[in-house]
Amino acid sequence: MRKEYIGGESVQNIQFETLPDYAENMVLKLSETDMKKGLVLRRYYSEMKQSLKEMLRVLKPDKAAVVVVGSSSMRETDTETGKCIAEIGEQTGFKLIKIGVRDLDRNKRMLPAGNQINLKSQIQQRMHQEYVIGLYKHS
Repeated sequence: MRKEYIGGESVQNIQFETLPDYAENMVLKLSETDMKKGLVLRRYYSEMKQSLKEMLRVLKPDKAAVVVVGSSSMRETDTETGKCIAEIGEQTGFKLIKIGVRDLDRNKRMLPAGNQINLKSQIQQRMHQEYVIGLYKHS
């Protein structure tokens, strides 16, 4: 089932979406370091675009959608997830209200980070903040 999740590692038989400039450049930057990870990021942004299109379709006019995404670092590259998803939301037809940043308490999150601080741990390196993206559908 894991390969069916949004942003899964499998990139076979995936319909990639056209991405806005900033997100596209982020994918290209990562692809220079690691082509496979670049494709994984392209899949994630493509599937998020499909999700945002569906949110826009079903949301009533003059209502807001709130999307929360985590920060992500791939091959030591910050993928700037919040900014990219906000830009994708605008490309699909939403108006961006604001991107909020919320710090995560390492001892209170559901995904465990371990009892010891280990800065070499991938999970501990990336799970410090999440982005709260406010999107608005015009009438």
